[in-house]
Amino acid sequence: MSDNFPFQNPEQLQQWHQGIKDANRNNIFCHCRACGYEWMDSAFDVTCIQCSSKDIKSILSWQFPDD
Repeated sequence: MSDNFPFQNPEQLQQWHQGIKDANRNNIFCHCRACGYEWMDSAFDVTCIQCSSKDIKSILSWQFPDD
């Protein structure tokens, strides 16, 4: 492996991949295109709790910067 590779062994790489999967599963930002309501969820196939619309934009929230 390269000197720039941040993982010492394949298990560390697997742990990193699992962390990304966990973040994806538990941190989904949802925006209702119909009424504008926004919330966090753990699924992509959701219905707006304000207006019952299925027209939802879902974004993996870990992609947003913290600042």
